[in-house]
Amino acid sequence: MNAPAARKPPVYTIPAGVPFSMALARGILAQVGDSPEILPTVTVLLPTRRAARTVREAFLRLSGGKPLLLPRLQPLGDVDDEELSFLLAGRAENLALPPAMPPLRRQLLLARLIGGLPDFARGPQLDMALARVLGQLMDQIYNEDLSLTALPGLVDAKELAAHWQITVDFLALLSEHWPNILAEQGLMDAADRRSRLIRALAGHWEAAPPAAPIIAAGSTGSIPATARLLGVIAGLPRGAVVLPGLDGMEDDAASWAALDDTHPQATLKTLLGHLGCTPADVTLWPGADAPPVSAARAALAHEIMRPADTAERWRDLPARAAPLRAALEGLRRYDCATPQEEALVIATALRETLQPDERGRTDRIAALVTPDRALARRVAMACRRWGIEIDDSAGQKLTDTPVGGYLRLGLQAAAAELAPVTLLSFLKSAPAGPHAYRGDWRADTRLLDAKLRGPAPRKGLAGLLKKIETVTELKEMGKTLSDAFTPLLSLTQAKDTAPFTAWIDAHLAVAEALCPPERLWADEAGEAAASFFADLRTHASLLPALTLADYSVLIDSLMEGVTVRPAYGRHPRLMILGQLEARLIQADRVILAGLNEGTWPPAPPADPWMSRPMRRKFGLPDPDRAVGLAAHDFVQGFCGPDVILTRALRVDGTPTVPSRWLARLDTVLQALSIEPETLTGGPHRPWAAHLDDVQDVTPVRRPWPTPPIAARPRILPVTQVEKWLEDPYSIYAKYILRLKPLKPLEQPVDAAIKGTLLHEILNKFVQTHPKHLPDDAQAAFLTITADELADYADDPALWSFWMPRLGRLGAFFCQQEQTWRQDWTFMAGEAEGATIFEGPAGAFTLTAKADRIDTTYDGTHAAVIDYKSGGTFSQSGIKNGRFPQLPLEALILVRGGFAGLKALPSATLAYWVLTGGREPGKITPLIKESEIKTAIEAAQDGLERLITAFDDQNTPYYSVPDMGRAPRFNDYEQLARLKEWAALDEAEDAA
Repeated sequence: MNAPAARKPPVYTIPAGVPFSMALARGILAQVGDSPEILPTVTVLLPTRRAARTVREAFLRLSGGKPLLLPRLQPLGDVDDEELSFLLAGRAENLALPPAMPPLRRQLLLARLIGGLPDFARGPQLDMALARVLGQLMDQIYNEDLSLTALPGLVDAKELAAHWQITVDFLALLSEHWPNILAEQGLMDAADRRSRLIRALAGHWEAAPPAAPIIAAGSTGSIPATARLLGVIAGLPRGAVVLPGLDGMEDDAASWAALDDTHPQATLKTLLGHLGCTPADVTLWPGADAPPVSAARAALAHEIMRPADTAERWRDLPARAAPLRAALEGLRRYDCATPQEEALVIATALRETLQPDERGRTDRIAALVTPDRALARRVAMACRRWGIEIDDSAGQKLTDTPVGGYLRLGLQAAAAELAPVTLLSFLKSAPAGPHAYRGDWRADTRLLDAKLRGPAPRKGLAGLLKKIETVTELKEMGKTLSDAFTPLLSLTQAKDTAPFTAWIDAHLAVAEALCPPERLWADEAGEAAASFFADLRTHASLLPALTLADYSVLIDSLMEGVTVRPAYGRHPRLMILGQLEARLIQADRVILAGLNEGTWPPAPPADPWMSRPMRRKFGLPDPDRAVGLAAHDFVQGFCGPDVILTRALRVDGTPTVPSRWLARLDTVLQALSIEPETLTGGPHRPWAAHLDDVQDVTPVRRPWPTPPIAARPRILPVTQVEKWLEDPYSIYAKYILRLKPLKPLEQPVDAAIKGTLLHEILNKFVQTHPKHLPDDAQAAFLTITADELADYADDPALWSFWMPRLGRLGAFFCQQEQTWRQDWTFMAGEAEGATIFEGPAGAFTLTAKADRIDTTYDGTHAAVIDYKSGGTFSQSGIKNGRFPQLPLEALILVRGGFAGLKALPSATLAYWVLTGGREPGKITPLIKESEIKTAIEAAQDGLERLITAFDDQNTPYYSVPDMGRAPRFNDYEQLARLKEWAALDEAEDAA
């Protein structure tokens, strides 16, 4: 009597390159045939909730719009009690497990545990970061069905380096204390609970096999609990396991035997061993035949991924060249110079799919698959040039969303004590102003921005309010900011630390005071932020009292772990997916991007807890397994009919190494005598390069505006005459266009500010002591200096660097005054005057504010003095009109143009250059009457010729007529595009 034939395991595969979800749905529909009422009795277990949604959409697409009762689609990776209760047929006793601990609560508890260990605590920020990576290790342990109790005896201390022994000691403390904490909380780790639930389901089905069909699809069984469940399903009377992209290597048993962890089939090989079957036992899923291109591409992928132990078979490739050459149809590769170019090429390829193809199809779907989230963001931005909004399925970190940025900036503003940069960043990021605000919030924010330009006010609310107290339009904004920030700033000033709940309440009070709550907590990001803070407040008792700095860092760290995903996809035919999300996709074009070593595949993560031998002994998987999973994802996408591979040659200026799979592809092509450039001939890179082409380029010329005479200035100060000579365009921009340079926020004390302060100090000193110097003149000088610098008390650079210079400068100035006052007496400081010249277009007024005018004791002659904090001024330059300021002030004086002063000839003109440096000061005088007369005549003649020239409609306001006499400082250099046309002139001169 013959023995009964062994039952063939119900294990199937859907080949790589075949749309998994569509093939799965099509096969299930074929099995139910004309009995669609059977469909709801079918249970389909899928890896994730997203996979379940993808398969649901496939069923709806195949139904052609007809009503259809779907099978029960259950995710295994996100299994919960409610879903499992259906699968367990309502047997609640199998669910008698403590609730899962929320991830945030576990991280806070682990951080508190670490903070309580004196040898390991490193402060709240580092404790929280350590708790996060420690939680990841614990999840790995649970996923592999291992136990924390085995940690203390991991390795004999004699076998370890000292730093590993410290790690083992730390993990031993974890294994000792953590179970007690779980018991106290009445909770269990989510990963542990999920594994137990899956094992409970496996045990239930093993004991009571369900009569209805059970199909597990898309899982690779990388987690032991899942692998056991798949084994049970394969043994059920109506069970089936559908594997994604199994390459059985039927004609290559040596390669199958030589697979290592980095191979795409390694995980499936392990799973088949667990299921007790071989690749020959695996059947093709009904209706999942691969199209010819995908079958040829799968053969090419097989060669690319060939294990090193059988690489000698590449010598046989020429004999199989024809089918492998067919695999190159629809395959393109772009090695771009930078990630920016890569993103633009990808965006161009995505955009092309929205056009009708050669067969007139207008429903093509394209998917970008990449683990590089920065590249994904770049592509999304590049698509906006065509008005295409496309979202990344991996979502955004909460910190990168507008509401997350607003909440973080509020803390930064408080921590910086309302420094202008952080405060304005916060105010401008607000989705809207407060409800009760009576003014225009945006306009007042811009006005506040303008008022805060220049040196920063003193830190804190008082300094801010003092800065804006003279601006009537900002009074309401000042009160609003005071009411909003006072609770948070008061908490900071009252004590170094405060309870965590107090910080949350004060933080959110600031946020809601400056933005209506219904706007702040709206949309997906707002809801995620609200849920985050609600959850955080629930667990706040687990955290110790913190400083504002610690609270701010902690919030940043925790928000980094919150992902915001849109409720609905933004584009129906374009997708940006991560590797996990792409496993069951259906797309006509697949773009595999970021193919650089270290990105795809990722570099094996550095394990801070265990060395590789320690992991191996403990039972954890080798880090290379992640490379094998990444390789499987690559092959799944690579085998599609229309595939584009991209990478960047340099990232952040650093050369990159192509992915090992691209290097192997080049090797296979070389063995086939195919040049790798064969794949690079696609149109997308040239298209991208021409997107920003400019057809006609007109080189910029030197500006020469010729405004009408009526628009030209008829009054100028003497300080602008030198600028008029050196750069007429600056006069045009300042007095005709009325453009003024915008000061930076928190402007450092630069030469201009120091010069202004120096003038104020010197003028106040001389005004206070006009006749006789005090006995201790230098002490009096330093007292006035300290008063003038009081508003800059928060600037350490000013006090540590410039104050010593002012001390040396004061000593020099007081000594100079002692000598000077033997012949001269002070007459006026900051004296204002004017005189009129007649030009072809009418009267022209020259104004002046002289730093200092002194007279001889007999009152017959004057000295005109100008204070400078730097620069050099030659006597020849004063005489020949190069530096016309002092001679023109002397001209105004001799004409009697200074209010309150009689007309006097000048006996000396002098620049007092006071730097406080190694040479504290330098006097540049003209003391001969003939020299002064020459200087005044030269300055007057030059000014009259300027007036005459610019009263001519045809005289342009050139930008820097003589590059040899370009001004030291030019506020309008960028507006005049000086560097562009100056470089052009130099090139023409060289030619």
